[in-house]
Amino acid sequence: MIGLHLLIDSVMEQSVNKIDIEEILHELPGKIGMKILAGPFIVKGNPENPGWTGFVIIDKSHISIHAFDQGDLISIDVFSCKPFDTKIVTEYLRNKIKMHHIKIRVIERNQA
Repeated sequence: MIGLHLLIDSVMEQSVNKIDIEEILHELPGKIGMKILAGPFIVKGNPENPGWTGFVIIDKSHISIHAFDQGDLISIDVFSCKPFDTKIVTEYLRNKIKMHHIKIRVIERNQA
């Protein structure tokens, strides 16, 4: 296995802000045994696509969050070449962000 990729797409009950995303990106790597190498970096969306995007580079890959104001949609990716417990990630995120209509996918990345 090259890596594990967790993808979460959902609708938020309440929009998140820059501070919420920064807190998640600071806390989540440690919860899955990863070390932050750079970031987190958070940017505000443009007027045509308002919301927030944040990412953090971890020792084996990255975590990214895209939160959109329109429709309160959120997309979260956790990718790592080091195995991690996807249940820890999903439980943590469900406690931090009130979400419904959650779609969770786990992809094992392998060499072609």
